[in-house]
Amino acid sequence: MGYPFSSPNGDEEDLNEQFAGYLYYSLQISPDLLNRIHSHQQLFFSDEARLVAHQNSPLPRYTDTGINREIDWVVDDGDKLVGYESKYSAPLHKDQLQDELNKLRLNADGRDVALVVITMNTTPVSLLNQFTDEPVYWLSWFTVFRRLHQTDEADIPPEQRPILRMLRDLFEAEDMHPFTGFDHHDKLQYRYFIRDLRQELVGTELENPGKVHTSATKDPEPSAWKRIAPKRIDVPFVRESREQEWSRLTSYLTVTVDMETHDVHTGIVFNLREIKTHRDYVNENIDELIEYAAERDMDLWASMNSFNQWKVGIAKTDDPAEMRTWLADGSENAVRADGTDYKKAIFVRGCSASDPAGLVQEVKQELLELHKQFLISDELYRWPTLEEYE
Repeated sequence: MGYPFSSPNGDEEDLNEQFAGYLYYSLQISPDLLNRIHSHQQLFFSDEARLVAHQNSPLPRYTDTGINREIDWVVDDGDKLVGYESKYSAPLHKDQLQDELNKLRLNADGRDVALVVITMNTTPVSLLNQFTDEPVYWLSWFTVFRRLHQTDEADIPPEQRPILRMLRDLFEAEDMHPFTGFDHHDKLQYRYFIRDLRQELVGTELENPGKVHTSATKDPEPSAWKRIAPKRIDVPFVRESREQEWSRLTSYLTVTVDMETHDVHTGIVFNLREIKTHRDYVNENIDELIEYAAERDMDLWASMNSFNQWKVGIAKTDDPAEMRTWLADGSENAVRADGTDYKKAIFVRGCSASDPAGLVQEVKQELLELHKQFLISDELYRWPTLEEYE
């Protein structure tokens, strides 16, 4: 049996009404579920938290000069009043958010306020950059479901468990699926993995600027971009604070997924053929790079433009001596392996977590570690970082 109630089926008001209704009863038991939803943010609710307003029973007071905005639902937690503005497909508007902040403050009687914006986006909405000095938070509906999906029923009060199940069923009915593990028969899991990883990195200095594309072709030896199912997915991550526009000619980290074995690796990419700063960095720091790779159990991969180059493929080694040979024997702008000059050197580390949520977290932490070591900081190692070369 599926979800026993009428699914919102993309209707914003229906989703808000059902979610707020479940939250109303959940908060009468404890704030556990709401705190899990906000576990990555600086919002925490006490046992006093109660849902006090929603679309059909809004806050009573509004400004004389502003529009009487109907905040989707409001939680009163004693020392603070928190409003929620949910969007399913409709756009956000600056005036609406400002009016809602003003209405919260008018009804808070001097207490702190916060406004949480929930959208279907996978990364923060750019409009919220105009509210950096205001207590405005962003959530994705996908993140809400992921937090609930990851909640172990044994960790919450027994009375909350039926509500947790109903909320999970609600989101399942709306096709808001989290990453549940790679599956050759469910290609959408690759997209869910990237989406969940992108959301886990919100608030860090890393972002994924690209998208995954697949195409079909009848060519018996197709180029990588035309393969309907490439051997590997290469997901780039770059610094948010970079000054230049994203391209493969900038310093970036990578997450690769082997679509046959489902092995996942994270790494730092050095484009020796096309980027002088990368050539200089590698040539001046071969010993240190190999030492770092040995300490962290990393492999060296050598590739052309694409990890899916049809004929040449990728050369791999986990032997420090062979790494040195590959980097030293090639010209200054190439990695020479097995008689082939490759243009890119990629130091990668495998991720081994078996459960889906653990895998996303492991990849996240490894990306942050590589970011710290290679893109922003030289605190722990004696060689300069790529930031000084760019």
